[in-house]
Amino acid sequence: MNNQNGSIRVSNSLRVLNLLIDKELSRVELAYETGLTKTTIGEIVRDFLKIGFIEENKNFPTGVGRPSINLRIVKDFANVIGIGVLRDSVNGCLINTQGEVLHSVSYPFSDNTPKIETVYEVIDDLVRRAELTNGKVEAIGLGVPGPLDTEKGIIGKPPKLSGFDNFPIIDSIKKKYGIFACLENDADMGAIGEKYYGKGKGLDSFIYILYDKGVGSGVIINNQLYHGLYGYAGEIGQTPLLKEGKFEYFENEYGTDSIIRKISSIISRPIRSLQEIETLSDVEKENIKGFIKELSEHFGAIIISLIYYFGISNIFIDGRMKYLGNDFLNQLVHIVENYVFHDHKIQISLSNLDEYAISLGSAKFGLIEYLKKKVIEYLQGGI
Repeated sequence: MNNQNGSIRVSNSLRVLNLLIDKELSRVELAYETGLTKTTIGEIVRDFLKIGFIEENKNFPTGVGRPSINLRIVKDFANVIGIGVLRDSVNGCLINTQGEVLHSVSYPFSDNTPKIETVYEVIDDLVRRAELTNGKVEAIGLGVPGPLDTEKGIIGKPPKLSGFDNFPIIDSIKKKYGIFACLENDADMGAIGEKYYGKGKGLDSFIYILYDKGVGSGVIINNQLYHGLYGYAGEIGQTPLLKEGKFEYFENEYGTDSIIRKISSIISRPIRSLQEIETLSDVEKENIKGFIKELSEHFGAIIISLIYYFGISNIFIDGRMKYLGNDFLNQLVHIVENYVFHDHKIQISLSNLDEYAISLGSAKFGLIEYLKKKVIEYLQGGI
């Protein structure tokens, strides 16, 4: 088989894999969805069955008729760990090949412990949990604040996240655990988490906004992550704002650390987290209304820009922003709806995944990349 035919075979196989990753389909449905011939689909299915990650599932009709045979992912083919590196903590989840969440854990960073050691603690915990049920972890996906070199698996110098400057995290993990690992931007992984586990299910295009000390967005267009030419599409935290005659980045002015600091100043007592905003007295909540409105206005302007630039009207915001109260979201939606230029339906809501959006997305992304690797290796071995 020549290289061109081999490349086409790989491409067609990955298209089928992407369809099977989250739902059962018959051979006929796969042919319809992809436009490939039944013969080509049959060859791809035979390859997948030999690799071992899909199985046939016979469905019996309720009335008269012959049973149909669907294809589905084998649940226990592999366990995958997803890691979400936040500015103050690391969380992780363990999924099986069908994407079911088996375990979730979270570890805070400690001043006395190197941050990479906390990442290892989360991985070790989830590996042990997998072993308790005789499961074997085959892959690890990581979502980390950028800048990143995803091809080389290197973390650059993320703002507000020390301890990882130019760190080769993928080589480090492969050396320690001896398994497949892959790296992607945290907001992009949040978007993947939203697509498979959150409100993005069934949507072809949407934007997920990660809101932490750093602020970013993951953009899904036609069911694909959009990275842009240089890989940092959606880096809204670096949007410059003109403040008192000087440009400041949005996340430096309104990241969660800045929000906490400014609210503490307004109420004249320290708070340590967004969650504590819910416990403020009625007087304190009244006092911070002006700041919440200010935040809504600046954030709303950024969302309007995202809608214009990408032509996407479904926006999901990091669920942790719920602690700012209903006024925040209501004012945000009001600003966007009143100032967006084109009159069309816009859906803005809070994600229900909270801080686990990144690790869930990382696990699913790691699973997909691992299965792609298995398919390519199998096909190249026979080409």
